[in-house]
Amino acid sequence: MSYLSNFERSFSEHTLAIVEEGYSGEYDATLLINCLLGLLVVPKETMLHAIPDTPLSELKKWGIEPSSIKATGQAKGKNDPDPNTLRGLVFNMRHSVAHFRIKPIPSEGEVEAFEFTNDRGLHAEVALAELREFVKRLSAHLKVQ
Repeated sequence: MSYLSNFERSFSEHTLAIVEEGYSGEYDATLLINCLLGLLVVPKETMLHAIPDTPLSELKKWGIEPSSIKATGQAKGKNDPDPNTLRGLVFNMRHSVAHFRIKPIPSEGEVEAFEFTNDRGLHAEVALAELREFVKRLSAHLKVQ
């Protein structure tokens, strides 16, 4: 495996390729979280600015139903993005994933969704199909940035 000089972009491209391969085996939910971890945590410092400030009312364009976001949370720092935007959601989901504040729904058996929470007040319950589409669209967006 090789990377381009822009590691973050290469990493996003590799993640997109993994998701597009369409793995649907026993560990598909785990693979999605791993991809999300890579897409949210690895490029955060250099690519958060590339995510648009799209209002959450338009979240469906990114693969997630707006109703999946139960509470957006709040910005704590002066440089935190508006939590009512896509950039703010990515920021808060990154915080949730990085600190492993995610839970499968249901807690036992076949996973249907994941719950994301953080200390900023985020509460989201995202179905696997929505999460898969979100990962695809986010990685495709970061690929062209």
